[in-house]
Amino acid sequence: MTRRTRNVRIVTEDVLLIHANDAAKHNIQQGDWVCIESPRGKIDLKADISENVKEGILSTTFHFPDIMVNLVTSDVHDSEAKCPEYKVVAVKIRKARRVAERHEKQGNTLV
Repeated sequence: MTRRTRNVRIVTEDVLLIHANDAAKHNIQQGDWVCIESPRGKIDLKADISENVKEGILSTTFHFPDIMVNLVTSDVHDSEAKCPEYKVVAVKIRKARRVAERHEKQGNTLV
């Protein structure tokens, strides 16, 4: 997030929207940390189990730079805006391991 907009009134943290059936398949509960991994990289996000996404589809926002969603996106980008092609990234998911420990080492505070 550029911090120049008022997005924080709408989105207070980046989360991973996941359908209930997909969450159940991976033993993921509401608020669990989930590791999403693509050939390009991996990140951890909190799960938000939602009927707002279709089964088999994951979604997240990318407002907060500390989450670094760009690490998992494709390196294909718009040549003018240099904006990554966010919508077509295949990822693997699993419950994240030792998230708190990793974030403490990086100096991040977990909510």
